[in-house]
Amino acid sequence: MPLREPEEPKQSVSLHIGSSFASAWESVLLPWFKEVKLASLKNNETVAVATPFPSGAAFLRSKLLEHEIPLLGVKFITPPRLRELLLAEDASSLSLREHLRLLMAIAAESVASRISADVDLAAIAKSISRSPDNLLRTFDQVSAAGWNFQNIGATAVREIMQEFQRLVRQCEFKLVHEADRDALAEIRSTPPQFSHLLLIGFTAKHWALWPLLQAAVSFAKRATVVLEYPREQTRAAEESWIGTWEEHFDSAAPIADRTERNRPFVHLNQPVITGTDSANREEPRFLVGLNATEQAQAICAIALKFLAEKSCSRLGILFPRAGALARLVSEFLTQAGIPHHDAIGHLTPGEFEEPSWNAWLRLQENHQLEPVLRFLEANPDSMYGLSIQEVRENLRWVYRQILIDDISVLREFCARQTENEKLVRIAKVLRSIAFLSSKATLAQFLVETKPIFSKLKWDHRWTEIERFAQRWSAASSVEFSRAIYLCWLKEILDSFTIARAAQADHVYSRVHLLSYGEADGHEWSHLILAGLNQSEWPQSQRESGFLSDQEIVGLNARATRRGKQGEGHSALAPGKTFLLSAQDERQIALRQFGAALESADHGLAITASLLQESAPERIWNPSELFSQAYFAARNAPLSQETMSMLREKTFAWLKDLELFELAPTTDAEIDQTQIAYEARRKAEVPFGEYEFALSKPIDREITLRATEWDKVVKTPALIWLKTYLGVENHEPDLNQWNAATGTWVHDWLAKIAASEEKNTFVDFPTGNEMSERIARAAQRFRKAIVDLCVVSGRTVPDWWTSGWSNALALADFLASKLAEVEGWPRMAAEWKLESPQLLSLNDGNKLRLRGRIDLILAQTQPNDLQLTGADVWIVDYKTGNVKPLTPPGKTPEARAANLRKKLVRGDAIQLGFYGLAARELGAAEIHLSILSLRTELERPQLAMADLAADSDFWTELYRMQETGIFGLRGLIRNEFGFSPDYPLATLPIDKEFLDEKWVLTHPAFADDEDDRS
Repeated sequence: MPLREPEEPKQSVSLHIGSSFASAWESVLLPWFKEVKLASLKNNETVAVATPFPSGAAFLRSKLLEHEIPLLGVKFITPPRLRELLLAEDASSLSLREHLRLLMAIAAESVASRISADVDLAAIAKSISRSPDNLLRTFDQVSAAGWNFQNIGATAVREIMQEFQRLVRQCEFKLVHEADRDALAEIRSTPPQFSHLLLIGFTAKHWALWPLLQAAVSFAKRATVVLEYPREQTRAAEESWIGTWEEHFDSAAPIADRTERNRPFVHLNQPVITGTDSANREEPRFLVGLNATEQAQAICAIALKFLAEKSCSRLGILFPRAGALARLVSEFLTQAGIPHHDAIGHLTPGEFEEPSWNAWLRLQENHQLEPVLRFLEANPDSMYGLSIQEVRENLRWVYRQILIDDISVLREFCARQTENEKLVRIAKVLRSIAFLSSKATLAQFLVETKPIFSKLKWDHRWTEIERFAQRWSAASSVEFSRAIYLCWLKEILDSFTIARAAQADHVYSRVHLLSYGEADGHEWSHLILAGLNQSEWPQSQRESGFLSDQEIVGLNARATRRGKQGEGHSALAPGKTFLLSAQDERQIALRQFGAALESADHGLAITASLLQESAPERIWNPSELFSQAYFAARNAPLSQETMSMLREKTFAWLKDLELFELAPTTDAEIDQTQIAYEARRKAEVPFGEYEFALSKPIDREITLRATEWDKVVKTPALIWLKTYLGVENHEPDLNQWNAATGTWVHDWLAKIAASEEKNTFVDFPTGNEMSERIARAAQRFRKAIVDLCVVSGRTVPDWWTSGWSNALALADFLASKLAEVEGWPRMAAEWKLESPQLLSLNDGNKLRLRGRIDLILAQTQPNDLQLTGADVWIVDYKTGNVKPLTPPGKTPEARAANLRKKLVRGDAIQLGFYGLAARELGAAEIHLSILSLRTELERPQLAMADLAADSDFWTELYRMQETGIFGLRGLIRNEFGFSPDYPLATLPIDKEFLDEKWVLTHPAFADDEDDRS
């Protein structure tokens, strides 16, 4: 007789179902571990335990350590590692999430261009191309559940999905759900991977993993699966979950509860029922901190209290998510010397997270001035010896001249300024910056990127890109936008990692920091439920815009069928999984919270914050779970007053403990900060060295521009910072219209004299001549800008043309007013003063000035380049809506008083300096006026003799110039008007203090605020 081949050992799968971990541990888990201990070493077979999260494995390890059961050879794995083991060499073909987002964005952009005629559908496609993750997440859910998008979503979405799947096939990517189902299909042709396999902790939350788990069980000689009885909140999803396991394998054996477990806090998750037995109930501690820091201190304090109790064998601290609260708690525990296991951790930047990298990404996204400046500041080697201050100052000056901040245009403008060596060098710097194409294939983008990275010495970044893209980058010939490519680069070169302190990496410690989602199936002697504020936990769940909850319910109904056990046995059809709706996700979160309450044996604390972190001025409501637990424990509603009371009690408790009292510091710099803080708030003393004033004069002479002198009584601190420290706000003023309009109008009005010679008087032109000269200058300027744009491959923006037209109209309007002047036949435009121009005062002191006078009118021709003996009328152009300087008043005394007010408020200082300059140049009679939309030139508005009469005012300006004592005035942040930003951090001080100190420091600048109009 022929010999019979030995039969292969039959596969064994045992399902168990229970209500608690304790009963499962005694009846199933402990016997299983005793059976398999050292089996892998003896038989050279793989023994594995699969849990949803690493924290579950850590919990099991600690239990085994208690029972002194060896773990040698037992693999504790999570789903990603399980998938790697099952797929083996095929795991490398799995697509990365970053690549799928790239392909989804490419598909959406491609569809948007094809259906551009349909505005609504094109808008949907464009939105998806900018943010593909939401649709990709929905695709994962639908595909994992065994469905497709043929009958789901809008037409544009279906087209995008078809294009996306075509690109995936083209790149030979395998999707995760496909790999899981392929592994399941290869059961018969592949030998078992595990001799013993234990699955524990998987619930209806993990429906998407069903094909993977089914394949894992099928690849094991002996598999044991521990399930949990359904809870009321998630009954439908969990009954289908259990029923599907039983449909494919066998009925789950119930696990008997051998001992009655004490659950002192289970009532917190149930409605209050009058008359129920409360003997086994315990009161939780409710702690409310003012903010995250105080809440973290309260958590640490209550943790120390729990740890001091004899019954504390395992303490869990649960958080909604990673964030400041979890990190602060870990930090406080570390400071207290408490070893703990921080399973959450915090993100820490890696080698790629550098300012230069982020600046380069922004530059490639936006080819404008400010991104270029930030890139150059982060990459100083790219400036060929120039300083960032030089580059910033010159490029912003160029921008104010042309009002176009496109780098190509700025580069061309600088290159044409051959008489300015610095601008030519800056043009070379800009020319050296390489930009990616606006649209290309992935392979072309990579070809362009390589030399850029090589020049920037980013070889390590390029190596990483090659590692990610070398196998598939040439597979697709579809062109896509630079923005999508940059998003992909940003994602694949993300080097953030999860970090934790050394004291926070003790897996076998008593204290564990977990998220609510990871705490399922754990047991605790004491538990702290942290961060229970509104929208934190449960997190707000919204229906997907691509798949509504109603559609999900319909798909689940189509996939559900009666199981082999008959009526009441629900199971899902082969190839299908249960889709979780937004409502299901919420119910699962509530179930997890209820399970957490049941898992604590001896102590419980629940914490929240009183104020929002993002908006500290706003009250932060507690979550519904905090309110529910408080009502169940205290039989009273949780009001805002109660929250405030809980916070006060928490604060008092922490204060009594003295755990977080800061030791007195002796740092001299910190002490100096306190001294400065107090000095700035002493109203009875003048401004000192802490308030934008020098403690003693310096040797260097300072010379201010006329426009800066005009602001020296309005914003003295800003002028002082720029003059003495050389700092000014580097943040861009996004609205340069006013500055550019003023520059253009002044430049064009300067051409009315039609003279190229410096400081020369010419005949006063007629109105028509003025208009023609202004128009010619404006047209030349416009032609130059158009030429710049053409050479740079750009078109002149419509808004620029509109702004230019507005400036031309304004210049022509001011010229028409100027043409009405009679009796002043000579004029000089753009009279440039010496640098510095010394201005003699009545007491012999000399002010210093830099600048130029817009227009000087004269009745006769001066004898030389000076103004010796001439009667002159100085006109200053203002393109804003500026009032005339003529002081109101019926009497000379009233007019003099009103003129004084204009001086101390900074309204007439610039013209006063021009008048002093004219007097220094020998002028006899000096008249002054402002020319604006609201002024006329029928007669002069001021006489220099009237301004000179306030000699104490000019003397006080001289004292500021020589002593460097300026001070602080005005609001740092004005709610009802524009206030320039301070370049250094400056705390606001009450206006009343500043006004008193201002008058004490500068008596001549005293101002009656009540008369301001």
